[in-house]
Amino acid sequence: MLLAQLIIIQIVTFVALVFFLRKLLYTQANVEVKRLQSLSAENEKKAEELRKQTEQARMEYEIKIKKAEEEAKLLKEAAQKEIEKQQAQTIASAKEEAERILAQARNTREKMKEEIKNELEQSVISFACAVVRSAFEEKSYKYIHNELLGDIIAHLDSVDEHKIADNANVIDVTTAFTLTAQEQESIKTAFARKASRTLDLKEKIDKNLIAGVFIKIGNLIIDGSLANRIEEVRKKMGREDHTGLPA
Repeated sequence: MLLAQLIIIQIVTFVALVFFLRKLLYTQANVEVKRLQSLSAENEKKAEELRKQTEQARMEYEIKIKKAEEEAKLLKEAAQKEIEKQQAQTIASAKEEAERILAQARNTREKMKEEIKNELEQSVISFACAVVRSAFEEKSYKYIHNELLGDIIAHLDSVDEHKIADNANVIDVTTAFTLTAQEQESIKTAFARKASRTLDLKEKIDKNLIAGVFIKIGNLIIDGSLANRIEEVRKKMGREDHTGLPA
């Protein structure tokens, strides 16, 4: 009887021990499962956050790439425009330089033509004066001298008095023949009326004039020489040649 009770007690104790151990293992397993579930949830949350961060980083990267491409495009367009502008400026500068060189060449050509023309005209005038000197005796071009001088004296009244400088007090007269006292007085009187003051006359003889006089008072010049008269005739004939009509 006692043995049976001991056996029963051991059986009950074993069952209780098994139940307790089972309950303990279940409880621990349940705690571990919950912990694993919590870790899994936390990992999923972190993975979602990481995915969101990765997606955000990718979007920001794409935005930056797009912005960089746009900036590169703008820089390329600006560089192209600057190159085109520089090319246009270079072409314009080259064109201006070419035009300047051409204009300079034309001006030089015209100036040379004018110089040659003036030299030829002076040669013609000098030749004409030489012909007069060679073809006529002194008394003949003395007559021409008197005619030229008479014309100059006669036209002194038409001189603009404003062209006679206020500080001009001497009349410089270069003449082919010595002036008579009356001729000197006529010249002095005519200029004195214009200047409203007494003026001195300084005479210089220059046989190269052949005939006529060259008068200078201040900046005013009156050319009554034979060479100037020949030049006036040449110009008049030139105008008649160009227009076909008398000047």
